[in-house]
Amino acid sequence: MINKPIYRIGLSETEVDKVKLDKLGFSYRIVEPRKQMVISAKSVVGKPYKRGASVLNDAPNFFDCSSLVAWAAVESGFAIPRVSVDQYVFSKRITKDDLRPGDLIFSNTKEIIHTEGSYFSKVLDREVKEEAIRTETLEFMPGTKVPEGIDHVGIYIGENMVIHSGGKNGGVCEELLDGCNSFKNVIGYGRIINDEDKRFVVEVPGDKPELRSKENIIKILSNSVV
Repeated sequence: MINKPIYRIGLSETEVDKVKLDKLGFSYRIVEPRKQMVISAKSVVGKPYKRGASVLNDAPNFFDCSSLVAWAAVESGFAIPRVSVDQYVFSKRITKDDLRPGDLIFSNTKEIIHTEGSYFSKVLDREVKEEAIRTETLEFMPGTKVPEGIDHVGIYIGENMVIHSGGKNGGVCEELLDGCNSFKNVIGYGRIINDEDKRFVVEVPGDKPELRSKENIIKILSNSVV
């Protein structure tokens, strides 16, 4: 029998009641988002690169750059877009001087690679052409222009260090930001984590797809009587 993957949903302290989670038998973790983002990224250093890696089915064993970021965000209690250019538009713009552990760094490596083939987008419910450098968003606010083009993203972990996944370095690695070839042409810096003390990471069994929605879980919790 094949085990179905575990789906995780992040909830804030105001969205969840710990007592009700316990009563209904949900498995969950309570995390400090910024710390967890770094912990998760560091835990997969050395994992191999896979273009178009799925957050649900391939992580934590295979990653491309944006699936690493999306997976680490899920582990930290947040849901963010899957594609790097969408993550750029989704995140809050900050400067390099503002960088804190858990923030994101976006670049255009100017390497025209991986332009063949396609993958299935669950958000768009259709096949999408594979492109290396995207100049507009795909799934989040579709069609939003990013003329500089983005094809790479990494997670800042502090002390001028970044963790990212790339094909040339064979997978997930930790490098000095200022000396990293993948970030020679930085397009911008982004923040996805607010200053929250805690987030709940709730596990949804693979055989309960109806619960793969934050709204549905909140509804179940609100209707439950302690």
